Amino acid sequence: MKNTVIAGVRRAFAAAAFFAAASTAFCAGATLAHPFPGQYKGESAQGMTIHKDTAFLFNNTGGCRVYNLKTGALVNEFKLASAAPENHANCADFGVEYPAGNDTYPAIYISECFGKRRCLVESINEAGSKLLQTLELKSGGPEELPYDWIVDREKKFLYAITLVSDEGGMKEALVTKLRLPALGEGNVIFAKKDIIEQFTIRFRNLHQGGTIRGERLYLPLGRHKPHGKKKDTRDRAVMIVNLRTKQIEKTIDLSDDIHVEPEDAAFHGDELLVYCGQAGGLWRVNGL
Repeated sequence: MKNTVIAGVRRAFAAAAFFAAASTAFCAGATLAHPFPGQYKGESAQGMTIHKDTAFLFNNTGGCRVYNLKTGALVNEFKLASAAPENHANCADFGVEYPAGNDTYPAIYISECFGKRRCLVESINEAGSKLLQTLELKSGGPEELPYDWIVDREKKFLYAITLVSDEGGMKEALVTKLRLPALGEGNVIFAKKDIIEQFTIRFRNLHQGGTIRGERLYLPLGRHKPHGKKKDTRDRAVMIVNLRTKQIEKTIDLSDDIHVEPEDAAFHGDELLVYCGQAGGLWRVNGL
């Protein structure tokens, strides 16, 4: 009886969280900004980040393509120094510190997502990359094994996001705030004592990568539209989380405009671009 009551309470709480999130949904949509391929050489699209007018697009196992956003030209393609079967390259983010010998791009932070689920920190430019540092979370708690590592460049923090529950159609992710280690520290293993703060967010969509600007965390969500007669879940969106209030602020519905899978997001100037899988594209999000 006790377990039945607990299960009922959890279902009720999940339903309440869903309707609360749904009440803040906006149907602003998106427009295609750059028709870059998603799947590439047989590997699925994953992380993406932008520095000035240069976009770095990543595919599963660590393939990287570099594009000029002004001309649309493919500048180069290569394998990351950390390329491996377990490197899903799920999320990519530039940091704040410039590696020695590289005054063009700050260090880049790649979310491994498989295996040890480390954050792989590399020095990168148009010619290739070099592995500088690995970051790992071994706390003994539910925050271990994050699928995303996202840099807050303005405040110089690092956020790890871990899926801790997936019940009744609702997912619960734990957002963990950590310090951003200096490159000179070498490899870092975070312990429980290193956790600055934590909070959870609940949503029903599949979460992918993400980016931070100001006090907001922007998270692309959802699955691609299926072929044939299979039902489209129509859950493609960008969820905006306020890091100060620790609440979901709003969700921008992308399902009418984007039929492929939103994978990662980054700002190009004041425009939020979402990198998508399958046929791909960098899509400009409206209604921010």
